[in-house]
Amino acid sequence: MFRQAKGIFFIGCGTSYHACVSAAYVFAHTAGIHVNTVIASEFSNYEKFLTDKSLVVALSQSGETADLLDAIRTAKRKECQTISIVNVVGSTLTRHCDLNILMNSGPEICVLSTKSYTSQLAILLMLAYSMSGRLNEGKELIKKVCENVSRVIDNNLETLESLAGELKENRDFFLIGRDLAYPSALEGALKIKEVSYIHAEGFAGAELKHGTIALIDRGVPVIVLSTERTRYLILSNAMEVKARGAYLIGIDSVDNELFDYFIKVPDVNHANPILMIIPIQIFAYYLALARGCDPDKPRNLAKSVTVK
Repeated sequence: MFRQAKGIFFIGCGTSYHACVSAAYVFAHTAGIHVNTVIASEFSNYEKFLTDKSLVVALSQSGETADLLDAIRTAKRKECQTISIVNVVGSTLTRHCDLNILMNSGPEICVLSTKSYTSQLAILLMLAYSMSGRLNEGKELIKKVCENVSRVIDNNLETLESLAGELKENRDFFLIGRDLAYPSALEGALKIKEVSYIHAEGFAGAELKHGTIALIDRGVPVIVLSTERTRYLILSNAMEVKARGAYLIGIDSVDNELFDYFIKVPDVNHANPILMIIPIQIFAYYLALARGCDPDKPRNLAKSVTVK
């Protein structure tokens, strides 16, 4: 279906949309395939570009998100091929799509998407590697990630709890990354906002200086997501905010003297987004606890957004 398509769209809402953005980068890097990423609620704006040769891939934990279902109906009206990547068997989304890839990540009890996000990333990475004829290589990469997950958690659990206690009174967090670390910055900011009610924003590293750097003041936490591929440029951005008094939290496979606090995450190439989001999920959880918030039931949020 991917090879026959003339125009591929990845659509999702919230966390699932961030997985779409991450996947678009992986498809570009590994398979040389261009993918359009669209927030599901905005998908109707692209209707005139849809044909019976288009492929629309919809990502959802619940399979019941109203905006996503509307987008799939738009795609079906234009006779597009449709694929869902979804966690809930028998959901409305699975009944609407031509092909369904089940995430099999088990029920998500809390409102926030956590393991469903990493499941989406893993599936999309294997799809990208499959498109370049390297599916086994993609599988081995996922296995390597699995081997490192417990290590990342065990090595950082206590320190992340301590860090959350230190930073719980901050009003803002900023997260920066480049390449595959950019959508991870978007998702990390969403997790902090959702569960701790602290304002957080994620940026592509270079974008911070196009206006938002005006908000950087002494002690403002900036989480720097760095990889071997992006380290040189993102550390340049980190230096800019450090010079303005920012408190730098580095997530990378190697430490740097710029960082006030360092979280080590092994480099796993195109699977980096899976590993680097885990410490931020944990940090957001501890921030919530430190602020007396219920991490399972954040205010104003629902597990499945069934209204538009």
